[in-house]
Amino acid sequence: MDENGKSPVFPYIAEHIFAPIYPVIAAHIIGQSGINQGMCLDLGCGIASLGIAVAELTDMQVYGVDFSTEMCRLSKDKAHRHFLSDKVVPLQADVHLLPFRDNSASLIVSRGSVFFWKDLPVAFREISRVLAPGGQAWIGGGFGTKELKLKISEKMVEIDPDWHTASKKRLSPAMIRTIRETGERTEIPCRVVKDDSGFWVVLNKGK
Repeated sequence: MDENGKSPVFPYIAEHIFAPIYPVIAAHIIGQSGINQGMCLDLGCGIASLGIAVAELTDMQVYGVDFSTEMCRLSKDKAHRHFLSDKVVPLQADVHLLPFRDNSASLIVSRGSVFFWKDLPVAFREISRVLAPGGQAWIGGGFGTKELKLKISEKMVEIDPDWHTASKKRLSPAMIRTIRETGERTEIPCRVVKDDSGFWVVLNKGK
């Protein structure tokens, strides 16, 4: 695992096994938020799969933020292959110190990264700071639908027999509670979505 909790095979898994979930999750977030213009940040983006899916569905300028130099390189390559080099820009940065102006991001998304953030209060404070008035942040994890979760789980167990154990640890009640309570301690209205789409802490910054 690297500093973001990504294993050496993460790029292959994200590209070939988890690929179907990102358009579904992006469509769900865009549909629920009603946000399709402005700047979007994909935090802890890995190979920017979610950010690219957002860019394909909206007119948003997306920044794929990841601490890893290698993930940023792979993000740039994937954006190029999707003909989105102008709309999806990788940026090596730490979620705990985001290099963006206050009130600048209309939409912030992050799938699967929050479970590895070292200081949740600091990260959520940064998200609150850069989120624009009227903007939303969707922080959490999920597979989009229960059918996709079942399908991907079956493939992941073939690769890693302990995958269910690790997954349950990330989504333990204690972890869920900690993330939820951290979101609720921000100065921004916060709600929790926990359904077939996954687990999301949603910050909604008023205008």
